[in-house]
Amino acid sequence: MIDARIPGGSRLPSERTLADALEVSRTTTTRAYEELRERGLLTSVRGSGSVVTLPLSESSTSAILPTESSSVTISLAQAATHAAPGLGGAFQRALERLPALLSTNGYLPDGYRPLRELIADRYAEQGLPTDPSQIIVTGGAQGALAIAAATLVRRSDRILVEACGYPHAFDTFDGVGGRLVPLPYAETPWTTSDVRRTAAGTSLAMLVPDFHNPTAALMPESQRHDIARALRRAGVTTVIDETLRGTNLDGIAMPPPYATADPEAITIGSLSKVLWGGLRIGWIRAPHQLVSPFVQTRMRLDLASAAFDQVVAVEALQSHLTDAHLERLRSQRDGLVAAVRARLPGFDVPVPAGGLSLWVGLPRRVSSKLVASADAQGLRLLPGSRFYSSRGADGEDHLRVPFTEPPPVLAEAVDRLERAWRAVDGDLPQDAHVDRRTIDLIA
Repeated sequence: MIDARIPGGSRLPSERTLADALEVSRTTTTRAYEELRERGLLTSVRGSGSVVTLPLSESSTSAILPTESSSVTISLAQAATHAAPGLGGAFQRALERLPALLSTNGYLPDGYRPLRELIADRYAEQGLPTDPSQIIVTGGAQGALAIAAATLVRRSDRILVEACGYPHAFDTFDGVGGRLVPLPYAETPWTTSDVRRTAAGTSLAMLVPDFHNPTAALMPESQRHDIARALRRAGVTTVIDETLRGTNLDGIAMPPPYATADPEAITIGSLSKVLWGGLRIGWIRAPHQLVSPFVQTRMRLDLASAAFDQVVAVEALQSHLTDAHLERLRSQRDGLVAAVRARLPGFDVPVPAGGLSLWVGLPRRVSSKLVASADAQGLRLLPGSRFYSSRGADGEDHLRVPFTEPPPVLAEAVDRLERAWRAVDGDLPQDAHVDRRTIDLIA
């Protein structure tokens, strides 16, 4: 459980069923369950079975599965996953390297050399030759973006961004005084003709071409070259967020990294989406001439990333822990899609090939109202408008629903979402009973 092989919210078999399956006495399984309950790892409710409850669940922002009588809020406001199965083992193996690490001063402003080499090798495998000296390890992708913005943006600089995109990126550029210039939003977050027209007068562009957040759109290879050409001609420096590139749930053929079309592009990556957000490891792949300015900026911001976490990242990457993690996410995605389609047939629910959430189309422009109604039901979501740089009424026809929680939690979330929608749609009082059919759809 601590190793995340059994996610929080999972329902365990009965003591008798487990004893039969393991061919041990029921006394053995009873004692094991009692020990788990004493350690706060298991909650048992008569008639409902036993559910995994990991430490810190009730005091953290993570969603947890409530019992029938609980009013615990489920939070799907973050598209953040539980730890990849086996990550605890990577921490244990990293301890073997700790003595050598402790013999240094622990400050690694550009990053742990073995980790930078691994990241560079992964780029090379994707067709983008990269020297380890081009890699700067950061405190997650957000830390990488903060370094890039603080280095490259001056107050009142015009920043080309996607009209619909990652809200914390918009906040970061706002924080350094940049002026956002959003692309018009059409069928995709990027239209090449709009990039050509909008790029004039901007100094920096920020794009998320790989399983875009929140739409999960994937920019084709030919368009990468067209957009890169347009931005270079306009003299625009490009920052590419590849945080979700590793969440290829269906194993589709991926276009080469954007920087193969523009070698001067700055690329940001992270392990948060494919391993665990608590492992604050991100990076910048920078053109050689920007490595030193970026390192100097990060020395002003946070000096360095945690050395031990970087060792853990090496162990995790070498152990290919992402495979089982993606399989689990794919199963959760498929279950959530089936449940929302069955319970809310008026919703448009595309199946994303990658990413961590569904970008659900609503029958009416009531996203903010639906989110408020869901909050009254104990379900926290973000309205579609939160993902628009305009901060206006755009996005009211969509809702982002992450599939990062275990199936029982997602089941309860769809129950509450259905109740919230019917309250908004005038079909069901907010205190009406909602049955448990979703458990069967997702589990």
